[in-house]
Amino acid sequence: MADFIIHQTDARMFFLRQELGFSPQRTTHIYAPNILLTAKTIDHLNGCEVVIGGRADNEALALFNSLDVKYFNMLDDEVFQARNARLTAEGTLDIILSHSFISLDRLKVLVIGFGRTGSAVVKILKDVGVGHLTVATTASLRPAMAFADKVIASKDFDFSFYDVVINTAPQQIIDDKEVLTFSSSAIYIDLASKPALSLNFAKYLGIDADIYPALPAKTAPISAGEAIADYVRRVLK
Repeated sequence: MADFIIHQTDARMFFLRQELGFSPQRTTHIYAPNILLTAKTIDHLNGCEVVIGGRADNEALALFNSLDVKYFNMLDDEVFQARNARLTAEGTLDIILSHSFISLDRLKVLVIGFGRTGSAVVKILKDVGVGHLTVATTASLRPAMAFADKVIASKDFDFSFYDVVINTAPQQIIDDKEVLTFSSSAIYIDLASKPALSLNFAKYLGIDADIYPALPAKTAPISAGEAIADYVRRVLK
């Protein structure tokens, strides 16, 4: 009998089970969007099944084809991406509130990257009245100007002015010399799949620095599970 097989790697996947109120036509495996699917992780699949996830390497994609497995990538879906970015932004605000000793109206924040996640973070910080908001981007500076007090290019960073630095760019673009410009009381929040700086070096300097993968699963698991469930209903019905 066809059923959902939910690979529960975090809290949102637990709540996902409660949100799915129908049975699929084919056995359907659902993985959290941050999990990288490889040939090894999916070698248990049988033919004519369905897989829903967010990341898959080339070997996994080839295996899907050879087994006649239908693969849906939720990270290719604009609706899911927008909801996930909003939840990530809300989680980022939660981290700031729990780590900072400065009121929001006096907080000076730099957001690196103005893609889907970066723009969601910037918008929510503007909505709550952050004191000063700078955006660093490699793209056109114009779109961010509607939300930020200042927009700069993503290079030659001087972090001494900022209380909070939030990175959304998935590559190391900050060297150790630039890390030395952080204030000792600064907070560094990395939302990308790879940190933009050496976290070990930043922590050695005493900076409150960390990477926060799959943030919606930690701060809003029920809503994150609902977002995945809505996507599953849309692609399977």
